Amino acid sequence: MSRWNETITLLSAPEAYQDDEGGWHEGERTEREVFCNPGIIGTMTMAQLRSSEVRISGNDNVPEVGLREMAMVYVRQIDYDNEDQCIYHGKEMDVIAATTERENWKLIIRRRVGND
Repeated sequence: MSRWNETITLLSAPEAYQDDEGGWHEGERTEREVFCNPGIIGTMTMAQLRSSEVRISGNDNVPEVGLREMAMVYVRQIDYDNEDQCIYHGKEMDVIAATTERENWKLIIRRRVGND
């Protein structure tokens, strides 16, 4: 992992805030562009993600296993702050798994129907 020649835009969830009159507002989501390294999603990772989806949903139905826009990228630990969405290659995606790997975070990202 010596090439850090791609970028990903990390999107933070909007933080609610209270104005001077006591009213609550949703706030703005922040965007930060950081360098990343693309990775390869292996077969074992895909099987683990599908298994997790079934356990999380608590549903006995077979999960959808069709083609999805997914990617894996590495970002430096200093650059990642638990964001749950991102823009990668011009597409908004959800961070569905994040694990540390040495001095980096490995992010599994996936596009879903609700992404713009």
